[in-house]
Amino acid sequence: MHGGPQSVLVVTLSNLGDVIMTTPVMMTLASKFPQANITVVVGPKARCLLEKSPHIYRIIVYDKRAKLLAKWKFLQELRREKYDWVVDLRNTAIPFLVSCKKRSPLFRKFKKINMRERHLEILAMMGLSVGYPASFRFFDQADEKSCLEKLGKKGISEQSGWILVAPGAASERKRWSVEYFREVVLRLLDRTNQKILLVGAENERSIAEAVKKHMRPSVQVLCGETTMPETAALISKASLVIANDSAIMHLGYELGTPTIGIFGPTDHKKYGHEGKYFRIAVEDASLCSCGSHKLSYAERSCFHDLGPDKVFELAMELLNADPNS
Repeated sequence: MHGGPQSVLVVTLSNLGDVIMTTPVMMTLASKFPQANITVVVGPKARCLLEKSPHIYRIIVYDKRAKLLAKWKFLQELRREKYDWVVDLRNTAIPFLVSCKKRSPLFRKFKKINMRERHLEILAMMGLSVGYPASFRFFDQADEKSCLEKLGKKGISEQSGWILVAPGAASERKRWSVEYFREVVLRLLDRTNQKILLVGAENERSIAEAVKKHMRPSVQVLCGETTMPETAALISKASLVIANDSAIMHLGYELGTPTIGIFGPTDHKKYGHEGKYFRIAVEDASLCSCGSHKLSYAERSCFHDLGPDKVFELAMELLNADPNS
């Protein structure tokens, strides 16, 4: 866009899944203003998600738990540059602490429920037309090569087509039962000849090991063994992703891989996705006796009798889908 901003600051979020849902904003800005230097403020955990993108000029880490001196240094680094646009996706004071010509509105009236769509709505509030941005680049060729080498050391020679299962989640409340994940994996082993990779963070390894217990070598645990960019590379080459409401679920959607998101305590309308290759596994909370509708979302933990049958049926539906139909 001729005459557009030359420098844009994007203030994104802290948690991995939340940051993934803001990447369409970054890609929209990169598409509309290819000449602009895009600086992104992000939490320390999620920096790894953004480092491989050629569209981001600079990443500035903001740690909300940091001491006052560190926060002062953060502000000084922000002020090193003057920005034409500041797009604040978390509604902080930052747009008013830096020099800028145009900033996202402080008061917002959203029309959408879904958080990914809401982030894009902020751009619309700034007068920018929002379409379907290109996929964000979460990994590079080196990540692709290194993750395949790690699979090779485990005796997996396939270059693509695995089924990825992520039984963990940052919050324990969002974790569907190990027994149900195990049942789905056993059924997939029985019905397909595809390798199954259990992925996630190092602290989720015990969950994955419990899912894999006594299974044959075509099921491998990779929790803690791949970086986030390497995990994204694996997801991009997978035939299917099955995950709780988590960063891996959001990566599956953004990378266009057939993905099942398992929902219970969290709102699938707010944090789920829609599309040809995305399925939401959820049961009707109003039919459940848990009474969770009386609790705040932070206290909910019920999956409302969501069992392995529904997840397995959705998995077979996506695996059998004709990508050209």
